[in-house]
Amino acid sequence: MGNSTEKLTVFGYALPAFAFSFPLIPFAVFLPVFYSEDMALGYLPVGIALFLARIVDVLSDPLAGYLSDFRPIRGSFRKSWIAIGAVIAGVALVMITRVEPGVSALHLGVWSAVLYIGWTLVTVPYLSLGAELANSYEAKTLYTTAREAVSLVGMLGALSLPFFLGEGEPVIPAIPIALVPIGLICLAVFFLLVPERSHHSSVPEFRLSHFKEVLTQTRFPRLGIIWFVTSAASTVPAVLFPIYVEQALAGSEQQQNLSILIYFVAAVAGMPFWLWFARGRMKHQVMALSTLIVCLTFPIAVLLGPGQVGIFYCVCVVTGFALAAELSLAPSMLADVADLDRAENGEARTAIHFSLWGMTSKVALATATLLALGSMEIIVMTVEEGARGPYVALLYAGLPVALKIPVILMLKRFPFVVSDRDLIRSQDRTKTANT
Repeated sequence: MGNSTEKLTVFGYALPAFAFSFPLIPFAVFLPVFYSEDMALGYLPVGIALFLARIVDVLSDPLAGYLSDFRPIRGSFRKSWIAIGAVIAGVALVMITRVEPGVSALHLGVWSAVLYIGWTLVTVPYLSLGAELANSYEAKTLYTTAREAVSLVGMLGALSLPFFLGEGEPVIPAIPIALVPIGLICLAVFFLLVPERSHHSSVPEFRLSHFKEVLTQTRFPRLGIIWFVTSAASTVPAVLFPIYVEQALAGSEQQQNLSILIYFVAAVAGMPFWLWFARGRMKHQVMALSTLIVCLTFPIAVLLGPGQVGIFYCVCVVTGFALAAELSLAPSMLADVADLDRAENGEARTAIHFSLWGMTSKVALATATLLALGSMEIIVMTVEEGARGPYVALLYAGLPVALKIPVILMLKRFPFVVSDRDLIRSQDRTKTANT
């Protein structure tokens, strides 16, 4: 593959990540508050609805992995399922966001489940395709970094929405108005520029034992535990962010929006640094370093009080910069684990790996969301309104750090050595020669 052609492929592959990531932060940060407060459903009912939707969605991951690895449509293992998933997710997105007061928690739960299922049908083959397009060990990090950098830009685009809305106007209903046309353009470019390599000479026979073998005969379980704890630790502050700024820092809505913007601008800025820094180093060791930086910085947020939003901005810069390593390196490590499985066991099960990865993420997100909102309900019931700040701060920043500290140790001991990297590079050279 020529250099200019490869650049176009990387660009075309990464571009849809803008649309895919656009609703992530509004849904993680603003949707629970929108339904809890603006729609007057309360924290606990919303937490339960989102938890159950995520649990239902967990079942869609193995289905998406099975379909994308073993059931092509007109010869397409990846792109066909991405297109189908995008349509399902688009319809559900409108149903969730365009609501009126009086909407029920059941409506939120059902359409959230449909949205997540559509999203899964998009993301499992999309992530798998990126792992297959990369022709070298280092190229996996390039593809994941490009994808995650564009994802962060998409998140920044979503975070800019409040600045185009009237004062007090909620962000959630405006999402589909901006996202639908953007998504259509991004997907059109993707389908035009990105090739899909046939990773099977013929449609292979599916065995349920594929899932069991990945869970027992590969390095996935160790990486999956790391990702579960990391995802849970990241979800808690995402859900509680606007509540923390309001109740612990006595910040305004504008300061909430600016804090999130600073956080993700710092993450975008960190992407090229971590791509450069990880070159020639073991990815899990670099991710351990970035996690350590978060654990040393984030506790400052526990100590902050009313009027100290400026200091919190600095915390957002450092932790956002460190986030870039987590976003780019963890999926790259998963691609390496899938490649090792192929090299050692002779099985092409990339989508199986990414579907189990998605299940891990969703269980972590569901658990952490319920934990965060359930804990907030307890704080609301037991602590007077003016005195909740320190409790919210401890929940917002203290709990995630407590979860991330063991992750550092698990990353340092992750079973991936130089010989594993050399085996992947040997397989990549063979794959390139056959292209």
